Amino acid sequence: MSDNSRGAPLKSEIAKFLDKRIYELSHRKSQRDIARAIGFVNDNVIAMLKSGRTKVPLYRVVSIAKALETDPRELFVMALTQDGNEKDRAAFQEIVGEFSENEREIIGAIRKFSNGADPKLSVVLRKILRALFGGVARRQSNDAE
Repeated sequence: MSDNSRGAPLKSEIAKFLDKRIYELSHRKSQRDIARAIGFVNDNVIAMLKSGRTKVPLYRVVSIAKALETDPRELFVMALTQDGNEKDRAAFQEIVGEFSENEREIIGAIRKFSNGADPKLSVVLRKILRALFGGVARRQSNDAE
């Protein structure tokens, strides 16, 4: 992390994200609620994470993502690079691939409506998806011509 002119460390991407997300949820969840949902005994850990004084432990990413109602994959990538090592981000994205914002939203809706049940891609579901998106691919190829 670089220092600014006052000598204070600059906040990492994940610290900025946590600060913003906790603020967005503040009308529904206190920092104490969030800390407890993550499994932290001390509430001050949240303030330390938001400020960047404490790094996000990788083993806590899933519980933090659940408590903050956010994508654990995105949070994991930010946690990997909290030391500024972009090579880790690139390696992770190459291994697991990238999802667009729209794809993440669709996956989130599937998780929400299935209550996290991880539904199998059945014949019926495949037909529904083909009916929904099959025309999109054809329209896009026709538009490209």
